[in-house]
Amino acid sequence: MNVTEARRRMPRHIWQQLAARLAAFSSNIDSASIRQATADLLNRDAAWILSESFEKNAKASWSEIAAAMVAVDYLVDNNSSLTEIIWTGPANGRFPVRRIDQVLYDLISQAKTRIVLVTFAAHRVRHLCDHLTQAVNRGVELTLIIESEVESEGQLTRDAVAAFQNVPLTHTRIYYWPLAKRERNQSGRPGKLHAKCAIVDDVAIIGSANMTDDAFNRNMELGMLIRDAATVCAITEHFEELIRHGVLVTV
Repeated sequence: MNVTEARRRMPRHIWQQLAARLAAFSSNIDSASIRQATADLLNRDAAWILSESFEKNAKASWSEIAAAMVAVDYLVDNNSSLTEIIWTGPANGRFPVRRIDQVLYDLISQAKTRIVLVTFAAHRVRHLCDHLTQAVNRGVELTLIIESEVESEGQLTRDAVAAFQNVPLTHTRIYYWPLAKRERNQSGRPGKLHAKCAIVDDVAIIGSANMTDDAFNRNMELGMLIRDAATVCAITEHFEELIRHGVLVTV
């Protein structure tokens, strides 16, 4: 756990704003000033790591720490892996893994052009909806591809679209998979829209987590953060082709 790991968990613009603010601090590094430095950081993991790092470097000045943060920012930004494991659930005790929900929130907070969310279930995601609302109000195009309680013939107990009812419809497209386009198994049950994916500009998250409070906070979920532009483009085009061919239709 160090400053480098904290940087990996935070959007670059927030990290740079924090470094600039700390450079202007004139107080000594103590518990009170550390609380002040990290109080408004929404990323709980990063705030905790930074607090621990600041405590261990109490003999340094805030300007020295800010300078170190600038150096770390440069190194991390120029050595970013194209893929990264993200996780929800118990820590493995060996190395830190970023939380799925926090990665998603950070990406959405920086979104400039598009957000595509694909999920089977969605429930109790007020914090996600707040981020989506802010993005839509900035003019970001939002596409929701979600499962329907009716079209799944009861395999989903709560219609996923209900979870996003407070997100503005401006700049928003909503798609579902109609029952007539689904194959059935030997028991007569239709296939499920079971994919879980998020695309934000040129970055994608692929994993096991639905857009639910349990998946974000209590379940054991595994995902991959993908920054490879060609792969992200292929994922996006897959869904766009399904829309063009009428496999996915608007609500």
